[in-house]
Amino acid sequence: MKRLLVPILLLTGVIGYMSCQKEHSSDPNSVKAAKTEGIKKGEPVIFTVENNSGQTAKWSVTPSSNVSLTSDGDKATVYFRQSGSYSVIASMGSLVQRISVNVVDSNYCDSLYRDSLCGFPHDTIPTIPRDTTKTDTTCKNCGPHDSTYTLLNDHINLSVVKIDTGNISGLVIKATTQNSYRCTYNTLITGFSNSNGSYYLEYSSVYVPGSCLSGPVQATSTRTLYPIQDGSHEFKVNVSGVTYTGSFTKTGSQYSFTWPDPSRVTISPLILN
Repeated sequence: MKRLLVPILLLTGVIGYMSCQKEHSSDPNSVKAAKTEGIKKGEPVIFTVENNSGQTAKWSVTPSSNVSLTSDGDKATVYFRQSGSYSVIASMGSLVQRISVNVVDSNYCDSLYRDSLCGFPHDTIPTIPRDTTKTDTTCKNCGPHDSTYTLLNDHINLSVVKIDTGNISGLVIKATTQNSYRCTYNTLITGFSNSNGSYYLEYSSVYVPGSCLSGPVQATSTRTLYPIQDGSHEFKVNVSGVTYTGSFTKTGSQYSFTWPDPSRVTISPLILN
């Protein structure tokens, strides 16, 4: 028994060392923030990402309402105008990194930021820009950066088409923005998920390649819901951080939508036979 004691102790030490190493390991592409807690409304917070992907980081915030964001490559400055929890996201191609922050219900006021949140008439906090990226000024031969446009002042129109394959059917959902954006090849950034018969679509922004000067055209995105079971299904659509909720019912090959709030999202047609 005494002869086995030393190997066991050595093995235990190795495992402990590996565990400690794992706990303290860090992702070189992770997002860093100047602060994540106790952020005040209107306080400028700088976010950075140590980007080894070889692609320019594209920044966004969820939810995106009441937020101002300016970015320059791997650095972004965000102003939050409302208290709550937010995720700040850096997308580098297929690599997506995020960090969560909390904003408290108090205003950021000092001698430099005498803005309307502090009771002063002049607002020094940047307004929410339509284009949340900036032109590259670091070299003379660089072209413009890719741009990301928010949907805060846009409207999403959903066109619904039924697809049938024998006794199984589904839906094709085509989303079209009401506004037009630069570049014929722009992209309506779309998220999609479904769980237990509930369907969720998220439209966060429009991406425009920096080198593209064609257009302007409306941005579109298409998602297929297939197959769909008979019965009632919850149907949610999120536009720039605000979620709108309705439902649809499938009976055989017939679909009937209930959509109570068409202020930012419309669905057509509501009935498909």
